[in-house]
Amino acid sequence: MLLLTAFFFSFLITTSQAADVFLTGSKTFEITDYSVVKKGVSTGNCIQSDPFTVGGYQWAIEFYPLGYNQSNSEFVSVVVRLLTPKNVVKAMLTHHFQDWNTNGWSTDTPIDSSLLTFSANGYTGWGHFDFMRRSSLEVSNYLRNDKLVIKTNIWVLKDSSSFLMPSQLGAA
Repeated sequence: MLLLTAFFFSFLITTSQAADVFLTGSKTFEITDYSVVKKGVSTGNCIQSDPFTVGGYQWAIEFYPLGYNQSNSEFVSVVVRLLTPKNVVKAMLTHHFQDWNTNGWSTDTPIDSSLLTFSANGYTGWGHFDFMRRSSLEVSNYLRNDKLVIKTNIWVLKDSSSFLMPSQLGAA
């Protein structure tokens, strides 16, 4: 019995070391007067959501109605910006448009399930520069009464070094 208990406890320790823990959150960003916003910015310029917190970090959604840069000017671009880039932050994210016909969220927009690195010395923003062709967006179910709603989900990887193993609990 003692051998079985020791094996089980060892298995639990090994499993806890390998587990990823994510802190999650989401933000919806409403863009009213889409046509006015589109006329008011140029390629490479965006409108930004109010800051929001996920995983202890401040973020914002950036919407580029005329594309992130000249090579993406036929598309709308959606980017998440880390506003507090003091540390390296690893996160995954998705963006969706509200579908006004179903009251659900877009399923035909790009989804990237990669773990992204945000840092002060690297990229503070990640997203899709060719999120959707603007001509397609403007005739879609995602734009109604000149209003567009973007939902961004963020999963922040919690630093595994903050976990204490049972052998370290006495030292803490």
